Amino acid sequence: MSDAPLLDVVAVSKSFRGLRAVADASLQVHSGEMVALIGPNGAGKTTLFNLIAGALAPDAGRITFEGRSIAGLRADQICAAGIGRTFQIVKPFADMSVLDNVMVGGFLGTASAAVARDRARAALAALHMDGLRHKPASSLTLPDRKRLEVARALATQPRLLLLDEVMAGLRPTETDVMVSAFRRLNAEQGVTILLIEHVMRAVMALAQRVYVLHHGEIISHGTPQQVTQDPRVLQSYLGAEAL
Repeated sequence: MSDAPLLDVVAVSKSFRGLRAVADASLQVHSGEMVALIGPNGAGKTTLFNLIAGALAPDAGRITFEGRSIAGLRADQICAAGIGRTFQIVKPFADMSVLDNVMVGGFLGTASAAVARDRARAALAALHMDGLRHKPASSLTLPDRKRLEVARALATQPRLLLLDEVMAGLRPTETDVMVSAFRRLNAEQGVTILLIEHVMRAVMALAQRVYVLHHGEIISHGTPQQVTQDPRVLQSYLGAEAL
């Protein structure tokens, strides 16, 4: 792992009508890592993702990717730079096939349908979804719609993949399937992953490091074992039942 971070977020802040959603938040993700961002609902996690992915511009702070400033760039520019992302609310193109849905991501940087199709097929294969490629997206179960969302982001060929609660609502066995898929992507394809997740089963299984966000501020950072024993995290997020 290189000393220089792949993603470097430094003292980033964002306010909405006087409400500070993210306050001087800093985090780093190195190439090849799997890092989790956790915290209670309303803590600012998705806002921070939106700042990294270009959906929002920060009011203050610095965001660099591969040493290049990306703060304030458009979402398509950041995607083209190598950052793919998923969204909490899964909205596939219902009347299109699974393959055609994923090809939407595969067209990044190319006008060739053949290239987009190859990228889409590779993304579906990586998530063990190739057998579903001709099904309409409307026919998919929730777990498969979640995987479809990941596949579409993966088809953009990202070096950094931002996963926003892709395991929310899944059963434990379904969560384990997703965890295995992300481990393969990381180990076999070298995809670096930053994930927002409430499912601690997944966080403990995947993340080498964890950042905890509360009221827009990073209140703890360390290994999963370290943060789950931090009194501030227990009080603000995990609760007494985690003791």
